[in-house]
Parts: sequence; structure tokens; C-alpha cells
Amino acid sequence: MALLPKLTVISALSALLPLLAVAQGSFADLVDSTVVIRSDERLDSLVMRHIRVNEQRNGFDGYRVQLYSGSGTEARQVANDLRAEFLTQFPEVPAYLIYVSPNFKVRVGDLRTELEAIRLQRELSYLFPGGFVVRDVVRFPALSIDREAEQDPDVGPGDED
Repeated sequence: MALLPKLTVISALSALLPLLAVAQGSFADLVDSTVVIRSDERLDSLVMRHIRVNEQRNGFDGYRVQLYSGSGTEARQVANDLRAEFLTQFPEVPAYLIYVSPNFKVRVGDLRTELEAIRLQRELSYLFPGGFVVRDVVRFPALSIDREAEQDPDVGPGDED
């Protein structure tokens, strides 16, 4: 006799199941699921100011390896020669000649993390001893779209064979 109440409960649930499915669908129709974000207008102006400042910087905080710093009458020529030598051996790594009065500096790389800069510095230490890692504003990396355009200048965006 204990089997009869279990069958009754199962049959009652199976009869209610289609009603539950309909109820869930209509519940979603009844509830407004839009989200309204209210913020202070000053916050929007602060975000816009932050965007303008970053656009003017033309880069972000990162790391480079400094290979040379010198002043004097021959410093500019030494820095240019070192930069040219570096670029012939590592053409894929950007090299910069920087003048901060009274010093000429040669810095290489546009690295996001200090670990990447340390790896580059160790790789260069045999050819360019005395290099060290410095914080600097580095350039944004080239996007894959920009690299493709440089490789094939005849193909514009959206052009396909």
C-alpha cells in the first residue's frame, strides 16, 4: 500500500511540470531586465580627462634596457654608433636615442614587465655589457592589423581576393 501514495505524488508532479515551464516563460516576460546605471557627471568628466592624458603620452609605463649614457663632445656620436650597431644585430628590437640634458642615452625595447626587460638585458649582456633595466614610457605594440598593412600595402581593410 505504500506504493500507491508514491505513484500519486509522481503523477501529480508530472501533471504540474508543463505548467511550471509555462510559468517560467511568462515570468521572464513579466520582469523588466534592464539595468540602469546612475553615476555622477563628474565621474564621466574625470574618465574623459584620463583618456585625453593617456592619448597625449603616446605610450604607457613599461621598461627598457639602457645601454649607454654619456655627456661631452663625443657623447652624441658614441650614442649614435652604439644604436646603429645594436640595430644591425637586433633589427626587431626598437632602439631609441634620448637626450636629457646634458646626457645622451641609448635605450632599447618596449617591454611591459620588468621580467621581460631583465631577460632582454641578460640576452644582451654578452654583446653590450653594462646595460641595466630602467622604467620608461614605452610605445604601444603594433596591432596585427597594422603589421599586415605594412607587409602588404596594396591590400586595404576589408579587401579580399
